Amino acid sequence: MNTEEIGYISKTHGLKGHVILRLNELVNIDENIKSIFLDLNGSQVPYFIEDCRPNNAGYILKLETIDAVETSKKLIGKKAFALTDFILEEEESLNEFIGYTVIDSKLGNIGIIADVDEKTDNVIIKVVHPSGKEIILPFNDDFIIEIDDDLKNIHFDAPEGLIDMYLQT
Repeated sequence: MNTEEIGYISKTHGLKGHVILRLNELVNIDENIKSIFLDLNGSQVPYFIEDCRPNNAGYILKLETIDAVETSKKLIGKKAFALTDFILEEEESLNEFIGYTVIDSKLGNIGIIADVDEKTDNVIIKVVHPSGKEIILPFNDDFIIEIDDDLKNIHFDAPEGLIDMYLQT
């Protein structure tokens, strides 16, 4: 039985024994998870999950045998573990490229990546040009020639005129 720490019980939710499971950074769980293990006095004690739904702080859980807020209060602060089968692999964030220099195939060094916006399917990078102007570029495989992690450079082939559009004003 392989378990991995996923977070902790941060607080109660409502009066019927629900608790908030706050997840560790870069951890996500399958909402079909059937049980969690809580660290009670150095042992991982299993709790079956009756209901699991996401909220802004993590997940609201209804655990079997926990039916009152008085009982759920005793779980606050307890570390939570899950079977590795129910832990979802978190995609790596592209924020690791912040600070890399972008070198365009036609214009050379066009600046340093200041931000990566991954909120949409089309990821964009915001590059600050040496002049201080901001250049917004699509960050996808069609335009990336090479990424050199040692030198922190990204060789880029921007669409014709895109960079010039930002630098003209």
